[in-house]
Amino acid sequence: MALKIEKYLSDETCEQIRQEIEAAENNEVFFIGKSNTSNIVDEVTVMARGNKNSVPAIIANCKKGDILIHNHPSGNLTPSSADTLIASEVGNNGIGFYIVNNQATDVYVVVEPACFEKLREVDVQYLQHFLEEDGPLARSLTNYEKRDPQLEMLATVAAAFNKEKVALIEAGTGTGKTLAYLLPAIAWALANGKRVVVSTNTINLQQQLIDKDIPLLQSIYPEKFRAELVKGRTNYLCLRKLHDLVQKPSSFDFDGTQSQIDDLWKWAQKTRDGSRADFARSPNQQLWESVQSESDTTLKKRCPYFHKCFFYNARRRASTADILVVNHHLLFADISVRSAVGSASEVAVLPHYDRVILDEAHNLEDIASHYFGVTVTHHGIARMLNRLRRVKGKKITGLLSSLSYSLDKVAGKIPLDLLNELKQLTNDDAIAALNKVREQLDAVTQRVFYWVAREEKNSYSEAKARLTDAVCKSKDWQDAIEGIPFLIKFLNDLAEILQKIIPAILKAKNAFGEETLSLVVDLKAQVDRIISTTQDLNVAVLQNDDMNVRWIEARDSRIGQVVRFCTAPIDVAPIMKNAVFDRIETVIMTSATLSIGGNFTYFSKRFGLDQLKPEKCIYKLLPSPFDFQKQALICIPIDIAEPNEKIFQAQLREFLLKAIDAAQGNTFTLFTSYSLMNQMHEDLQLQMEQKGMKLLKQGDQSRHLLLNRFRTERGSSLFGTDSFWEGVDVQGEALVQVIIPRLPFRVPNEPIIEARVEAIEAAGGNSFMEYSVPQAILKFKQGFGRLIRTRLDFGVVLVLDKRIITKFYGKLFLASLPDCRVIVGKGIEIFKNISQFLQKSELD
Repeated sequence: MALKIEKYLSDETCEQIRQEIEAAENNEVFFIGKSNTSNIVDEVTVMARGNKNSVPAIIANCKKGDILIHNHPSGNLTPSSADTLIASEVGNNGIGFYIVNNQATDVYVVVEPACFEKLREVDVQYLQHFLEEDGPLARSLTNYEKRDPQLEMLATVAAAFNKEKVALIEAGTGTGKTLAYLLPAIAWALANGKRVVVSTNTINLQQQLIDKDIPLLQSIYPEKFRAELVKGRTNYLCLRKLHDLVQKPSSFDFDGTQSQIDDLWKWAQKTRDGSRADFARSPNQQLWESVQSESDTTLKKRCPYFHKCFFYNARRRASTADILVVNHHLLFADISVRSAVGSASEVAVLPHYDRVILDEAHNLEDIASHYFGVTVTHHGIARMLNRLRRVKGKKITGLLSSLSYSLDKVAGKIPLDLLNELKQLTNDDAIAALNKVREQLDAVTQRVFYWVAREEKNSYSEAKARLTDAVCKSKDWQDAIEGIPFLIKFLNDLAEILQKIIPAILKAKNAFGEETLSLVVDLKAQVDRIISTTQDLNVAVLQNDDMNVRWIEARDSRIGQVVRFCTAPIDVAPIMKNAVFDRIETVIMTSATLSIGGNFTYFSKRFGLDQLKPEKCIYKLLPSPFDFQKQALICIPIDIAEPNEKIFQAQLREFLLKAIDAAQGNTFTLFTSYSLMNQMHEDLQLQMEQKGMKLLKQGDQSRHLLLNRFRTERGSSLFGTDSFWEGVDVQGEALVQVIIPRLPFRVPNEPIIEARVEAIEAAGGNSFMEYSVPQAILKFKQGFGRLIRTRLDFGVVLVLDKRIITKFYGKLFLASLPDCRVIVGKGIEIFKNISQFLQKSELD
């Protein structure tokens, strides 16, 4: 007897099943389903397609709690002998078995799945045994050493999973935190038939997880589990677009050579992964943007290449995995979409997940700010317009050009009045509207660019101007943006014309044939992007509210004036609470740099943990297992000027020269500005080379090549800033000294920093001690962490900013570091101590 399907499958799932069956020409389709906490299937993945009477039953990736679903095209849902045989086999393993009709309006439940009404807890002692001296890891690894902080972290993560807590864990370098959180995550996912996301900030850590840590655990864990690295959609090649590019190159805005297209085509025939990273050399950016997979240009099941689609194949693998490894940007893209449109939406970036681990969590505020804000750029709008039509010399490319070409080909197959309508819309109306947008965009960009330059009154190549209430009311600003409403209007006019083309194409679908769907989807995507751009422009420029900061960025570049309209939330705490902590029962946040002076107050307030019930949160501070008293030395000269004094730069040059000489190179210097880094490199490079020591600088080569040179070229030194403060892992004698010329306070007049400082002050707080100092300390700890990466490493951290000693807040910087020897004195004594310490450490 058929049962009420709404008791077993969600509406969205039923619709997906209907579409898949229709796409399979109403033959049998075999699905694996996953249920939510209400035991309703809210996610299905197609595993196989068959004929009117049978379908392959692919059950290798099924787990307890999964539901196998297939349809009977006849409408008779009575199980066949083959059905009951498979249902018996999987039912004994807690796997459900459903049969539906083609319309997914009726369901016959052959076997109920195992219910997880009460989540199963993981056994902490059992998991800790993996890390003991006589455990499976010790038997698999040579020179294995048990680490007590790692065992303690595992217990904390397991407790968070078992009791549905939010855990904030600072684990010092060398703790082995990845294994400490992976073991409980795997055990919990398998015990409960749920999925866990592990999110990182850097590619290096992702590679460590996927290439090293997870394979290691798969080799020793008694139960099989699946883990998948999930990449953003635009990392994958779209086969439909590639075929269109080869057949109709005029459709695409690409200035490269035919050989580049040929290379991409050859690669597409042999790649199994289909992602950009699999390409032998990085493809031309403009070419890749033309053929990358995108959510708004996919034909889904109607695409002739759907079954070969690299993205959907990767998505299917992810949907059967227990552990998903992602980066923070992809995770927050998913979180922002789910918070806006709901978790069941097809536009969600990731498959459904139940628990989240955020490694390298110290920089989440910046990432959350980006994904819950708005950014509109002149060049972004220009690229969008170029996709429609671009004229370069005698070459005309773009979607409108391609459509015009297709109209000429099928002219005799379309009624004359419809043909004239399409030609009028495509060749006249759309192009005229497009030109009006371009003219207005250039005019607006120029006016805003010069307004920012005047407002900031500086000669830097890049300037930022915050849009405060006072600024927005000023006549100069109103004059600068008087063209924005017209730009929005002209964009809407263009979207309206493009929208009219779509039904006209559908009327002529017999003439266009297989090309119809591609034309309609691509045009619809451009319409949606134009409308989204007008909405974002309105928010970023014309609206104002107390919850967000708005600003304009402007700079000169080799491709012209660059203008960006930006917004970001002033306070991410309520957003994190609503979008993350209220939706996901267990969230683990870990890093080597989360605490300030031994407590988590700063991080807790910035991320909204203080808005949760106290019993919901676990805070754990775990020291590094390294012997910093023996391995590291902190040196602070006091006979150097403070950074804001005029003489500082000249003295810094001399101190850097002597310090690098004392360490015989092998030095990593972390600056807080590109200008100071570049100046010091220019001043010191020749002198360093005369001493036989190479001086490398961020920006001269790729990060990967620079770090390889630093590791392998004996006696070399590296100057870096910004992103080089973290994620750099250079072990051994290649790095024995880290120099920090200035304490890493962020620029106070950065619009987002300025707005957050004002908000704290307005609430009665002390923004310097509550925000500026903690931010600088976290970055300072990251810089310090570049030095000691293993038990065998040794070295010196030289701080050339004496405010760490002379200012009242300086002791917080030192109190936030591991317990090290600290030497404070005159430069001549400091350099002598550096040489002696390094020589002694080498001998030891």
